[in-house]
Amino acid sequence: MMFEFLEVISPGCGATWQDAGRPGRKRFGVPPGGWMDAEAAGEANRLAGNAEEMVVVELALQGARFRARREGWLAVAGASMGPAPGVVRKMARGEELAFTRHEAGVYAYLAVPGGWSAPVILGSASVSERSGLGRALARGDILSCRHDPARPGRCPPEDAPSAAFYPRNIAVRVWRGPQWAEFSHAARAAFFATRWAVSSQLDRMGVRLTGAVIPTSPATMPSEPVLAGSVQITGGGQPVVTMRDGPTVGGYPKIAWLDDEACRRVAQVPPGGSLEFLPPDE
Repeated sequence: MMFEFLEVISPGCGATWQDAGRPGRKRFGVPPGGWMDAEAAGEANRLAGNAEEMVVVELALQGARFRARREGWLAVAGASMGPAPGVVRKMARGEELAFTRHEAGVYAYLAVPGGWSAPVILGSASVSERSGLGRALARGDILSCRHDPARPGRCPPEDAPSAAFYPRNIAVRVWRGPQWAEFSHAARAAFFATRWAVSSQLDRMGVRLTGAVIPTSPATMPSEPVLAGSVQITGGGQPVVTMRDGPTVGGYPKIAWLDDEACRRVAQVPPGGSLEFLPPDE
């Protein structure tokens, strides 16, 4: 039995089902996918009394609005878009919840006690539209639960201020990328000396940065496997950080690579924020 809980009034800048994704399928051209901020998604599930790996609703930036079709508990974590993150709230039937005021971060997460009911493709509910795996939530969609959302989960719901902090300007340490040695000393020095601006061209596939022009040699190359976290330098000399739904192959040289924790932090920097790369530990 399923319980209809939330109606989507507006998906805002993006609302999708997400879980841990589809690791191990890159050889078939399937990106790993999954939540952009595993820590925040896990917090939402913990607040709801769920196992951390259960599916959540991932919201991007701002604009999402929902209406409760029945009374129930809803956990909110991650970015601040109006409703306080790190809180479990009791929704009354007919009550609306609007994420219309962006304050910090990029991705927020919604969880319910007992978990959402979401379609599963290739072992995961994670939506990766550009790979043809599921679709984003749209106006009029109904989000259903596996259990009555009015009944608390394994842990009694209570407000718990989020410990998450999403600064607009961050620094992350990198690992050497596959083409590290092909970049000149001057190019690598410029890469680390620049505080890169996060452009408005960001999504689940990648984050484009603007700043200095990094010369590459060669500017392009035969396509080869690309991992999430790869920092590619485009033909125009600007970095692109490959994210969870990014391509599994590509032809731009990769000067650096970011681990999962660094990618999680980069994902939560909004347009207009900045990013500094720290050299790898020798």
